[in-house]
Amino acid sequence: MPHDLTRAQRCMLADCVRVSLVGWLVTDPAVDRKARRLEARATGVLGFGFSRFVAMAMTEFGAGYRPHSALDGTRFPLSLQETAALANDIELDMAGEDQIAAAGLIAAHSRYGRPDAGSRDWWTYLALLDVLGLAAGSDAGDWHALVRERLRPFRHAVSGPAVAE
Repeated sequence: MPHDLTRAQRCMLADCVRVSLVGWLVTDPAVDRKARRLEARATGVLGFGFSRFVAMAMTEFGAGYRPHSALDGTRFPLSLQETAALANDIELDMAGEDQIAAAGLIAAHSRYGRPDAGSRDWWTYLALLDVLGLAAGSDAGDWHALVRERLRPFRHAVSGPAVAE
C-alpha cells in the first residue's frame, strides 16, 4: 500500500531514523565514550551534523558496525552505512515502500527515535505514524528482525551480499 507522506512527515521519518542510530551509538557500552566524543565534534555553530557524525563513526567503528543495547542485548537492525543511506533516501524522496515501512518501525519502536512528547515535532510524528498505520511504543515483537527482513534487498544493495546475509 503506497504511503502518501507530506514533506514534513518524510523529514520527520528521516530524522527519527538518524536520531535513533545516534541514540543507540552513544548508549552502546562498547563504543559509547568514543561515540559521545564524535557527537560533540559533529556539533558546530549550526547544530548537530549527522552526515559528519556518521562519516566519523564509519571511520572509527567501520561502516558495517551495528550498535547494541546494554538493556536487552539486541542490536540496532541496520549498520551505520545502511542507516545513513536509508535516511538520505527518505529525505530525498527516493525511498520505496519497504524502506518507508521499515523506517516507520524504527520510528515507532526504537526508544531513541521519537521527538519529545508535546513538542512541536510530536504532532507531525503522530500524524506520520497514523499514515503508516503504526502506534508509538506498541508491541511489535521483534521489530529489529522485521526491519532487517523488509530491507534485505536494500541492505544487499548498500552493504553487499556478504553483509546483508
